Amino acid sequence: MDITNDTVVRCFVAVEIPKPIQELLKAGQTHLQSHIRKASWTKPGNFHLTLKFLGDVRPEAIDEVSEAIQRVAGAYSPFSIEFGGIGAFPNLARPRVIWMGVKEGASTVSQLAKTVNLELGHLGFPADNRFHPHLTLARLRTATNLEPLKNILRKHNTVNDTAMSVNEITLMQSQLHPSGAVYTPLSLCHFSA
Repeated sequence: MDITNDTVVRCFVAVEIPKPIQELLKAGQTHLQSHIRKASWTKPGNFHLTLKFLGDVRPEAIDEVSEAIQRVAGAYSPFSIEFGGIGAFPNLARPRVIWMGVKEGASTVSQLAKTVNLELGHLGFPADNRFHPHLTLARLRTATNLEPLKNILRKHNTVNDTAMSVNEITLMQSQLHPSGAVYTPLSLCHFSA
């Protein structure tokens, strides 16, 4: 594992998204970009389903965090999810984030995130009880009311061929650069067969 910053490692726990699904999401983004201009769009290859954001972690704690995540993963069997439904946080009238939801398997993803939260709580990470399974499509730079675009957004509620099997979770490093975030897997934690 090559960690470039000696002081802390910015980390999160996530489900990685296969390339074919990332391409489908990019196609939807491209259509929305012509209607929503002042946004920072997630780059292809950077889509992931965040289970828990950890923030800055000391390099010497990475192994302990990985072991905790593996304990969670080892208690789960593979399951299927499918993406669908577009929304915004906190809402369409005052959006900060445009997202694609999980329409199948959302309750299992939520339970997985809750278990990750509990396990990492033992290591001192604060609990986050506001989990909503989603993929971030864009972050808005300025306040833009998206209510008038409801019908356009609704056209992208259903994206065909976004079903996938979840059989591992990843401890991911996030490095922020002017050109955007770079994500590097630090450990892959596989579910029980």
